[in-house]
Amino acid sequence: MNQNPSDQPERVQLILDAAAELLLRHGYNKTTMSDVADAVGLHRGLVYLHFPSKDALVEALIVRELSKYGAMWSAHLEADPLGGTVASVYRGVLYALKQAPLMAAIHTRDRGVFGKYLHKPNTIFARLPATSPTYAVLRAMQEAGAVRQGSHLKAVAFILDTLTPAVLETFTSSLRGEQRSDSTPADQPSYDELMETIAEMLEHILTPAEGANLDAGKTVLRQGLDEARAHFTEEMEHHQKGNSQ
Repeated sequence: MNQNPSDQPERVQLILDAAAELLLRHGYNKTTMSDVADAVGLHRGLVYLHFPSKDALVEALIVRELSKYGAMWSAHLEADPLGGTVASVYRGVLYALKQAPLMAAIHTRDRGVFGKYLHKPNTIFARLPATSPTYAVLRAMQEAGAVRQGSHLKAVAFILDTLTPAVLETFTSSLRGEQRSDSTPADQPSYDELMETIAEMLEHILTPAEGANLDAGKTVLRQGLDEARAHFTEEMEHHQKGNSQ
């Protein structure tokens, strides 16, 4: 079988795109490598050429989604006039997750999407940091002058870490582009309304009276993104090394 090496990166992305759509629609348990091959019009052997197993494919997809999420979050941070405040961080997180429904599923460890994969040993989920960076980021932003002194950062971090998955789980259908169902409570706010309300609350609670030092806040957040990207790079290298063996 003759292959044009220049076609391979594009083919890999098409395979990953198909896998993402199938996981969101049918879940890990019901998605097969044959399903992925059929979705992109390839022989199953070509899919296995790039990904030796379904788990390897899922792992590559998760790494790609983490990288895309970081890029979207970074772009939002730089474009936001108030970038550098905790409110802008929260807006950026939920904005990026709205654009990337699979990333939202990764964030919440969605059992409907990842199924049995979640219970397997040594998955990429097991290798991701076990603790949330929220408190460390808040503390660094406070030291930089982007968060009000005297704020109860541990309590805020706990609230945000508890609230964000709940928000994502509540709006799972809308994040995937599905219409609100008849069972949706009439008084339930939209995702955007809730995002803005939470951001306004954070602005009121955490912004220093004299205003946040936006440049310093952005510097802290850029450093955090750089550290996250370094971790993603390690995961990508781990994945590529595993596939080459």
